[in-house]
Amino acid sequence: MLVYLQAMGNDSDRTRFEALYLAYRGLMFHMADRILRNEQDAEDAVHQAFLKLAERMELVPESLGPQTRALAVTIAERKAIDLYRAKRRHPTADLDEVPLSYEQALPADGTLAGAMAALPPRYREVLLLKYYNGYDSGEIAGFLDTTPENVRQIITRAKKKLAAELRERGMVP
Repeated sequence: MLVYLQAMGNDSDRTRFEALYLAYRGLMFHMADRILRNEQDAEDAVHQAFLKLAERMELVPESLGPQTRALAVTIAERKAIDLYRAKRRHPTADLDEVPLSYEQALPADGTLAGAMAALPPRYREVLLLKYYNGYDSGEIAGFLDTTPENVRQIITRAKKKLAAELRERGMVP
């Protein structure tokens, strides 16, 4: 954790980051490990996620709560998926690799949450960062290592897919 703290400029950011680290490192590791199925790779993904959070500490909410938790887990998940894809592009001699299977129980009810859960993870994450956490496209792009234009395109596609899902469930005419 000392490496992260040295990267920050002021004491209030250091204190907030330390609280963030202690509160969510286990959850972030669990998420990364579910995707990567390798403890060392999961640790790498969590490390990369904390580096990203340390770089953008001014955008992280002041207090720990659902928004901060969602942000930390989303960044860890994206870093784990990026690492998974990089390892898939450059395979090693390890023969017991397990393909990515991130399964999540979808709500069976006819609610908006059920429709959101039916969206692909990338769409769901970007919509939550935008509309639940209140980040703009540039900030989301920084968190997910992509361009603001790509984020706007993902949001547009996600909204269309969500509208179709809501129509299919009979929630929107």
